[in-house]
Amino acid sequence: MLEKDSEIIKNYLITIIKTVPMLSKLTFSILLVFSLANASAQKIKSQTAFSFLQTANTLMEAQQLDAAEEFFKKGLEKAKTYNDIYCQAYGNQGLGTLYTKLDQQKKAIDCYQLAIKLYRNQHLPMIANVVESLLKSVQGIGDLYAGIEVGAKGVKLCIIDVKLSKDRQYDYTLMLDTSINTDAASLSYQSEKETFDAMTLLWGIIKNRYKIPGKQLYAVISSGLKQELDKYNKIDYYSYIIKPKDPEFSATITSVSPIEESELSILGIVPQKDRYTASQIDVGSGNTKGGYFNSSRKLVPVTFPLGTKSFQRLIDAREKGGITQFNTAAEQLWKDSIAATVQAEFKDKDDFKLRDVVYLSGGIVWAIASLMHPAEIQKNYVEITSNDVSEFRHKLINNYDELTQTTSLGIANNEDAAAARKTIGRVLKTYDQRALTAGAICVDELVKQVNTINPNKKFIYSKYAYIGWISGYIIKKATQQYTGLVSR
Repeated sequence: MLEKDSEIIKNYLITIIKTVPMLSKLTFSILLVFSLANASAQKIKSQTAFSFLQTANTLMEAQQLDAAEEFFKKGLEKAKTYNDIYCQAYGNQGLGTLYTKLDQQKKAIDCYQLAIKLYRNQHLPMIANVVESLLKSVQGIGDLYAGIEVGAKGVKLCIIDVKLSKDRQYDYTLMLDTSINTDAASLSYQSEKETFDAMTLLWGIIKNRYKIPGKQLYAVISSGLKQELDKYNKIDYYSYIIKPKDPEFSATITSVSPIEESELSILGIVPQKDRYTASQIDVGSGNTKGGYFNSSRKLVPVTFPLGTKSFQRLIDAREKGGITQFNTAAEQLWKDSIAATVQAEFKDKDDFKLRDVVYLSGGIVWAIASLMHPAEIQKNYVEITSNDVSEFRHKLINNYDELTQTTSLGIANNEDAAAARKTIGRVLKTYDQRALTAGAICVDELVKQVNTINPNKKFIYSKYAYIGWISGYIIKKATQQYTGLVSR
């Protein structure tokens, strides 16, 4: 019987190979060598059943869905005959995926649920958990994650609903975005108390309103604030002092380096299609970081310890006069002290400069996009040209009132106009003229530096860039829970 069934499979595959020429014949040939049988010997009782199911999976990949269903059902029939529980689980998992592709939701749910039950009965929790994710995808159920970032300017909370879409891509829906200013970087007793109070308040929202478990909460001290704390060796002390006293707050407050934050930002901000071909820069309040993945998919970081707020502090220490004097002092400081540092950081990173697309993030980039392109404020991605940045910098000093006005935005749609006015109001509440000027100089000089090669590149601002690190954190954690298990 085994030889007969194997011959049926072999002949069917030969037919498919002839009728679907674009598919790799090598892929189908590999199926004829049932290599996984030995690896799963203690679970698989019927090699015949497993062979049918493997064939069904390959047919499904080849979009031969009707034929795949026949082979799945035949494989399950064989598995039941031999009381092969593993192959029954495997077959129902495959049918669940097939019915998902065919938009037969009820059948997909039933198959996935049975597969999960059978896997758990065999003490295979990891694969059961993976199939459970596929089941939630069909049911449209997501998982809520919370991220608390303790940054140089304050505490930020993001709550994200993460769903696995039908085409097996992660979709993120922002459920809540709020922040509390505490001026944490001042490292004063008052700012520590305000940060603790903010953490306690935000934890109450996470726990009571959204019912998010501790394992799905990430609390992180930003690289900019870490930079300040490291000067006094206060990371551990600070993590302890700001942690809510509620015993149910089980999350560990960790800190990230600029390089780690760069990687998380790229994972979370840059769309998957551009992840390995674009560069990214985040101009933060305490530092600037970014980078790109090279041809080996290894992160090449770009970091230097200067951001919009730290740059402004340096200027304020030198110049107490009006905005014209402030701007002059800022330009001189950049030329004398900072330009060489930036040039040195980019000196051996021509690949960064060669990229056609650079994703920009940071509060100052949000301000530039909002004030220079108010009509596009509702879009998820806004292209910012190098001329936009230069013009923004110029208007801050020479035509500030025109730049920040909200009466004649030239937006026909009333809803879009209202959203633009609200956003511009938030920008002006967050940044005064001096802060905007310091930030504009940072961004403009950075853009000029990365444009020394391939000056025609696109600069793109992501609307949800400010939650990039947490979505990147989730992507990384989701990957890590399954990698390395083979050796264990």
